[in-house]
Amino acid sequence: MGNGSLPSARRGACPRPPGAPGRARCSPVLLGALAALTACSDLTDRGIVARAGDWTLTEERLAELLVLAQPFPLDSVAVGELVDHWVVAAAMSLRAAAGDSLLGSEALEAVTWPARREAILAADREQRLGATVAVTAAEAEAVHQEGSLRLVAQVLRLAGPGTPSGMRLQQQRTADRLLQGIVDGGSWIDAVAESEDEASKPSGGVMGLFAPGELPSTLDRVVFRIEPGHVSPVTQSSQGFHIIYRPTFPEVEFQFIGLLRERRLAEADAVANQEERDARGFAFAGGGAATLARIAADPHPWLESRQPLATWDARMDAAGAPLSSHPAGTLTASVVARDFFFVPPQALTQWKDAGQEALADLITDMGTREMRIADAAARGMSLDPSLEESFFMAHADRMEYWTRTLELGAADAPSRESLARHMDLVMAREEPVRVMSPLFEAWLLDRVDTRVRTRGVLAAIVQARATVEPASGENGTR
Repeated sequence: MGNGSLPSARRGACPRPPGAPGRARCSPVLLGALAALTACSDLTDRGIVARAGDWTLTEERLAELLVLAQPFPLDSVAVGELVDHWVVAAAMSLRAAAGDSLLGSEALEAVTWPARREAILAADREQRLGATVAVTAAEAEAVHQEGSLRLVAQVLRLAGPGTPSGMRLQQQRTADRLLQGIVDGGSWIDAVAESEDEASKPSGGVMGLFAPGELPSTLDRVVFRIEPGHVSPVTQSSQGFHIIYRPTFPEVEFQFIGLLRERRLAEADAVANQEERDARGFAFAGGGAATLARIAADPHPWLESRQPLATWDARMDAAGAPLSSHPAGTLTASVVARDFFFVPPQALTQWKDAGQEALADLITDMGTREMRIADAAARGMSLDPSLEESFFMAHADRMEYWTRTLELGAADAPSRESLARHMDLVMAREEPVRVMSPLFEAWLLDRVDTRVRTRGVLAAIVQARATVEPASGENGTR
């Protein structure tokens, strides 16, 4: 929660306010508790915002929270995120009390879906092509010096489109302070410790190895102007405020060698994949592109769909018999939907409106990945037990947090009071929140009767504005 975002229920799980698919940035202050649980016999009754089972959130209480939470964006995006978080946390409480194993195989698959698939693909690629790709230190140093591929690191202070102006200014000032510290001789690693890019933070801020045009244009221009050992000015993007550093080769020798090898392995894999598709009659299913666009618009209804988007044949042996290690297969809508749950909402919007050629390219890519995963399974490939254990332990750690926070194992569970205290602490920034896997959220919401009443959300916003805006005008703080 340090970046000011709230976890969100997926759009397909519950109807949401118009324009609310993205993660909103929230104010760091909320003084009131979310004790917004009152009985209601029917969601269509006026005065109700959301329901999870027989727990309800009222318009009046949500409006009170929004007033108490100021500064807080009074729009459907930010308020929808707040309501989403309440719905998902309530659903978790109710299902745990009903006996669902939140550590069981179904839950674990939902949590680890993308990481598991990426690990299988990486292991399969290494098995097929690893022996053919090698990079020496001298070769890597020459590439580093030539500069067409650049390894860069960053410090990022998050500030998205929904970030309030006051918080945006604070984030910019923090980035300016961190840059000044580096310029004055401070440690890059100390600056990275205050970065809000959780993906690059463990590797000293290293973002990856990039060619021209592979980064967003604002960052691309900066990256390809920096000399080794130099940092950039604070650079603003749609993500926030970046400080970019281009390390010298001795600083990142082993990382550079590894990333260069991964890049060349991926290039070799692209050639092999094209050959494999040709050999196995990879083909698009009729209407596949249109189906893909519909899935991008709302993945949730497609989670159990077997509708094909692409197919491929088995590979044949010398005698013309199908090889069991390379079976025929299908890319189904359910696989695409699961993948899409982990795609940022802005990217999904682009795919929803993309042209036929772009959609065909995406189906090709996703179908090839599914073919490789199916082949690996047919060959009996399994993940390293230590990796399996790490997946489980990471999920168990998250669930330990939620069990403690929502008192899932208490004698009186499910507890409205525990949820209210949790929301109070979250919005006061007194308790960090671990964002749940979006597919895990969908798994939860499929097991609880949950609804969000759009009119209720908007009515609460109107009520809050009626209280906040006159007061803001009087104080000259609009």
